[in-house]
Amino acid sequence: MVLAGLLLLLLTLLAGAHLLWGRWKLRNLHLPPLVPGFLHLLQPNLPIHLLSLTQKLGPVYRLRLGLQEVVVLNSKRTIEEAMIRKWVDFAGRPQIPSC
Repeated sequence: MVLAGLLLLLLTLLAGAHLLWGRWKLRNLHLPPLVPGFLHLLQPNLPIHLLSLTQKLGPVYRLRLGLQEVVVLNSKRTIEEAMIRKWVDFAGRPQIPSC
């Protein structure tokens, strides 16, 4: 009976340590907000919000817009590199429907 209690305690401690370790690693990754759909874009001033994401995450980051993942390029240098120097990597991207 005591052995079963100690085993349960050990498993609980290991599970807790695993959860805390996972949260610590996620906190240090500087990921964009994990809000489903378009809710993270419902800001009173969207350009300022996107600028703050650029300052926090860098000139290239990825957002999920509903089911679609979008790569955001936010500097002239990054856009030139993607569209002029590395155009082959972006040549197969899907068409974006326009309004």
